[in-house]
Amino acid sequence: MNYKIVIPSLDRAVVLKTKTLFLLKQYNIPNHNIDILLSTKEEGELYKKIIGNDYNLIFHGQSGIGAVRNFIKHYYKYNTDLDYLVYIDDDIDAINKIDKPVEDLDFFIKNMFDITKNLGFNLWGICCFDNPYFLNESISTNLKYICGGFCGEIIDRSKHDIYTEFDHFEDFAFTCEHFIRDGGVVRNNEYCVITKNFAEGGIVKSYGGLENRKKDMEKASHYFISRYGSMARIKIKKYGYDIRLNHNFKNEYN
Repeated sequence: MNYKIVIPSLDRAVVLKTKTLFLLKQYNIPNHNIDILLSTKEEGELYKKIIGNDYNLIFHGQSGIGAVRNFIKHYYKYNTDLDYLVYIDDDIDAINKIDKPVEDLDFFIKNMFDITKNLGFNLWGICCFDNPYFLNESISTNLKYICGGFCGEIIDRSKHDIYTEFDHFEDFAFTCEHFIRDGGVVRNNEYCVITKNFAEGGIVKSYGGLENRKKDMEKASHYFISRYGSMARIKIKKYGYDIRLNHNFKNEYN
């Protein structure tokens, strides 16, 4: 099985090198299997000075994480013959099984693609909470959040395209859209991603700062509920507005 690892990044070359690329290197993921998505060729020259010339750089020319995610969806579906994609953020510290790092990341990725394909779905992911309390040895296909920080997609060119109109909560939207289109999403609830939310650069930079991002969360959360109705609810946390998906939602579209 051939899969491509796709990493969108913005103004975080050092973070990318010391976190996600360092992590992938520990698992012997070859550099030629990694695509790094950047805004401009000028940014690419800066990145090369820090990460080297061994990675394939793709320039998207987009502004906002939603537009970047949409570019990725379209680019790989219509400009490549790839069927398997792994999306990873540029600031990932670890992929854990409960409270210990996954032993073989390549095996885990391929196994998740096999499970997802056998179940007849297209999108898989892991838990976004690095808290053993939220983790258990199970595979679910109900409406559980597939975080964009680490997830996989099987491209099915016989199905209609899925894009998002959200910048904040874009991965919640992709979860809902795949659930509607495919009939379910696959989540391995024993594994989690380790990262720091709201870090400098990346999405925060695209918003022009953390406070601007937080302000958009409230507006985006209300629009999300108007768009997806009973599939989700708003949860207000200390850092701002958030979304919780309805795990009991029944798909009426399939």
